[in-house]
Order: sequence, then C-alpha cells, then structure tokens
Amino acid sequence: MKLFREKNLIEHYRRSPLFGIGDFIVVLAVIFACTLAAKSLVGSDTGIYADVYVKGEIVMSVPLNTDALYAVPDTRASIEVADGKIAVVDNDCTNKICIKTGFVSRSGAAIVCAPNGITVIVRGGDSEYVTGVH
Repeated sequence: MKLFREKNLIEHYRRSPLFGIGDFIVVLAVIFACTLAAKSLVGSDTGIYADVYVKGEIVMSVPLNTDALYAVPDTRASIEVADGKIAVVDNDCTNKICIKTGFVSRSGAAIVCAPNGITVIVRGGDSEYVTGVH
C-alpha cells in the first residue's frame, strides 16, 4: 500500500507545474520588500527650501522646515508651508490651477500660476528634477 502511494505522489509531482500560484506570490512579495529596502537606502529627494518667482524675478526663498503662511510680494497670492511641503493656498487668478496643484515637497517640483506670473520651485535635497524653469 505504501509503495503504491509513493508511486502516485511521484507521478503527481512529475505532472505538476514547476511553479504554482503560491510561488508566484512569494516572488512578488520578495521583489516588493527589496524595492522598499532600496528606496529607504537611496535617500530622500525632499526639498529643503522653495524659491518664489514673480514674473521671472526671485522675490523670496522660503524654508520648508518651518510651518508658516507667507504673502507673495507684488501679488494677491499667499503660500503655506506645512510639514515640509509648500502650496499656493490663496490667489486671485481665474482658473486656480496653482491652488489645485496642492502641496509639493520633492526637489525640483514646481507650482505655476501663469496669469499672475508666479512660480514656486522646491530646491535642495539629494536630486533635482529638470523642470525647464530657472
């Protein structure tokens, strides 16, 4: 009886696929864990400060480590810094795209209000993205 059972098991494993769904899930979990570990080792690309431009001229630099609300000079706009992120929270432009952009913190990220000529660019950190705005 034991010999017959062993032959059936051997035949079963010969016909079964090399990798099953469980093996696939384990491989995906390992890849996910390695990705998270690599992301934490590479470092942060969070910015340190933000430059605020009005019509191409820099009007202020704002540190991102202190929560505050700032009025943008020569405009009716205001920006807010909270939790290391910056956003335009009030502006008199018509379409409010700059407000809808929300909070940004990555180095090189930009908030643009074309009607009023306001540009906020996050600077510092490990790497800077190419935004085309200088």
